[in-house]
Amino acid sequence: MSASPQSPSSPPAEFATDFLAPPEAVEPPHGPLLVASDASDASDAAFPMARVVAAHTGAAVQVVSALRPNVMPVYAYDAMVSPSVTVPELLEHRAARVSAQLARLVPEAGTAPWPVTVRSGDPAREIAARAHDLEARLVVVGRGRHGLLERVFGGESVLRLLQLGETPVLAVEATLTQLPRRVVIATDFSLFSVYAAQVALSLCAPGATIEIVHVAPSLSDHAPVTKRFAEEYHAQAQRSFTSFIERIRQPGLTFETTLLEGNASTRLIEHLRAHPADLVVSATHGYGFLRRSMLGSVATELMRSAPCSVLCVPGTARTLAAARAQATAPHDRRRLLPMALLDAELASFSARHDGHLCTVELNQHNVGAHAIGHHLPLAGITYESASRTITLMFGLSSEPGRHLSHQLRQCEAVELITDGHDREQVLRVRHAGGYTIVLLE
Repeated sequence: MSASPQSPSSPPAEFATDFLAPPEAVEPPHGPLLVASDASDASDAAFPMARVVAAHTGAAVQVVSALRPNVMPVYAYDAMVSPSVTVPELLEHRAARVSAQLARLVPEAGTAPWPVTVRSGDPAREIAARAHDLEARLVVVGRGRHGLLERVFGGESVLRLLQLGETPVLAVEATLTQLPRRVVIATDFSLFSVYAAQVALSLCAPGATIEIVHVAPSLSDHAPVTKRFAEEYHAQAQRSFTSFIERIRQPGLTFETTLLEGNASTRLIEHLRAHPADLVVSATHGYGFLRRSMLGSVATELMRSAPCSVLCVPGTARTLAAARAQATAPHDRRRLLPMALLDAELASFSARHDGHLCTVELNQHNVGAHAIGHHLPLAGITYESASRTITLMFGLSSEPGRHLSHQLRQCEAVELITDGHDREQVLRVRHAGGYTIVLLE
């Protein structure tokens, strides 16, 4: 692209170079598999499955266990406890039990032993920290009823592990001893669920059947307005299924789609009971404190009640960046939109993508990246040149009162990114304090 003369409304040359550079590609973790064990029978299922996944992916395997420090009541002070450090003998005893469990379940590992680490502390926190340190690609746990989930981690163990870490967690039923051949992927069509699906497909058996399931809101009302909305929603869902499968398709796999209606977690559990699967997959959503406070209701209920093994992939800034990196691959093309014609350019973009579902991410220099929303239907984008303000509108219509809007002030540059097939993928807006990305799902 040739340089254009400087003007008050155009970005400086040094900014243009930075702006046109590809987003930093954050790759998914490619470290070892991490088996979490408490040395009990409840965690047995994790070992054979880790062996199978390791053979399929070529990943190394490590084992981690954690001992919660003992606490002793101090009777001089009511309702107070004094922590005591776990003595080395207890750590050594746990290490010996886990090593014996490994030898019993994966005897061939004796020729190339899986390293066993025992840590002292809160188990979920210690396992999450170990996974982070190793850049583990997956944490594998046994899904023993009243075992690892309830007894060792102190209640909602895997959910706490997902809250504290960013590593995908595979909770394995004892019945799953081979790569899954029938997999249900729950999706809301966001980039988080695209990323979760990509993680899941790396664990599937060749020739597996992948069922993509989306649960629409309950739209059974006979009112004309609700009926029209239901028809539009179902039509958009079918288009989203097609786009979703295009993003994740791999040779040799069979893809099916199912559209359900009602409460998402309830309908998914009912569907899994009526149509058994080897594995169900869900992303979690949110950033930082919000994600740590409350996981997605679907992921939570699947971990608690699904009748099969469960893979949950945390929705973090890292996973969104990885998904975005794939959506904006190096071979993609970039076009800096002329500011003098920006209103017309954005009107044309809005017409081409009316109703298209989007993910919107704001990246501020002093705060960092965070998502404004996911699965938002585009209603329009406008530009006011006098104030250099872009207004993003999402909803069923651009008419006042029928959409949500978000304004970007003091805009400096706008870039449109297309993939290798000339399909528009991303609109990036540079403005005061940072930039905003609109990703077409």
